[in-house]
Amino acid sequence: MRATCEPLDPAAQRAGRIPVLGDGGRELCALWTQVLERPCSDRHLRLQVIAIEPMELPAAEPSESATGALARLERALRGSGALIALLNPAVFPPAQIALAEGARLFALADAADEASWDAVLSLGLPVYGLRGRIACACLTAHPGAVLSALAYGNFACEEGLALERLDEDRAGVAWRTGVPAEATVIVRGGYEAARQQGAEGRWADRGNEAYVRLVIRSAGGTCWTQPRFIAPRAGQPAQQQHGH
Repeated sequence: MRATCEPLDPAAQRAGRIPVLGDGGRELCALWTQVLERPCSDRHLRLQVIAIEPMELPAAEPSESATGALARLERALRGSGALIALLNPAVFPPAQIALAEGARLFALADAADEASWDAVLSLGLPVYGLRGRIACACLTAHPGAVLSALAYGNFACEEGLALERLDEDRAGVAWRTGVPAEATVIVRGGYEAARQQGAEGRWADRGNEAYVRLVIRSAGGTCWTQPRFIAPRAGQPAQQQHGH
């Protein structure tokens, strides 16, 4: 079944509850969430924890570094399945993005956030992007199924554009929007490898991309897919692979 939710919706963040909707807007279940302001010794972090049920979270320690704060929060969540979203990823410049280890999700408010996302993806780390409405396919109407989709990048982000089809396999990715659109194929380092016009398209992997993600824009909106990590082909430099 198709399930949608909006983890970054301010109303959901204030309420501490992310409704998960099915066809026709019917509520299927809900996720628990809490936004954390973490003033650290080297930068200010805005974090959001997403979980199946309410959790007791550690208090802020302003004397610790941002890396220390993330590591301490990750230890507190270990074994629960809860996820950490970094709401201001651009607080880490691309050259320092490895310091954000522990965050499984990045909020993508602007181009600077996307640059930080591409930087962490270029390291081979499985971090997935959040923006607008999250759409995923779930076998059951259970918050654990939605949380698993978020954890493993099995979702797309929609702002006014929903994909009719997204097929990914070991050879590449194919998509259909049903309306005229432009798809940008983004690979290692945020490089735009191709642009395709039309209501559908396909990208065949070359083997040197490290990862492939799509940004598809139409007159009515935009859709962001999650990265597919690409295994290098024979004769190309190996890079540690993660994710789906």
